[in-house]
Amino acid sequence: MRTNNLVRLAFLPLALVVAACAPMAGPERTTTVESVDVERYLGTWYEVASIKQFFSVGLVNSTAEYSLLPNGNIRVFNSGNYFSADGPRSEIIGSAVPVDSTNSRLNVSFTGFNSAEPPGNYWVVDLDPDYQWAIVSNPGGDTGFILSRTKQISDELRAELLQRAADAGVDTSRMTVTEQF
Repeated sequence: MRTNNLVRLAFLPLALVVAACAPMAGPERTTTVESVDVERYLGTWYEVASIKQFFSVGLVNSTAEYSLLPNGNIRVFNSGNYFSADGPRSEIIGSAVPVDSTNSRLNVSFTGFNSAEPPGNYWVVDLDPDYQWAIVSNPGGDTGFILSRTKQISDELRAELLQRAADAGVDTSRMTVTEQF
């Protein structure tokens, strides 16, 4: 239990730094989907590839769980393990607030403070019509996540999603596979 608390304590300042830097994204490179049906987007997503941030290097079994909060915002619960399936656990809870009526651009914060001010730092740049995969970035395209409803995807689908991410303006040159055990 002590290891979990240490990981959480170590992760919190890192999340604060990331949240503080999010509004400083460069010029918009990415595009977003026309709209996102929040009800369909809720639930568990497995990270199958990402542009690693300094706090996520070494994370495996990474998931994002989205649920609706009573105030209409979205609860974000990110978790994973460092280095192996039984490695130290990392967990953080935040919230997401849409910045416009399309729900394709949101502000995600893990600091407890969030706003609906554009442009947002979580952009859904591509989305399967059946909500089985999603590609998420930020306006500058320097963050990126390929999410799936399943732990594993085929090499062919991964290649297709990487190309779709690049086509949407995501810098895929730094994207790596996230192991799911």
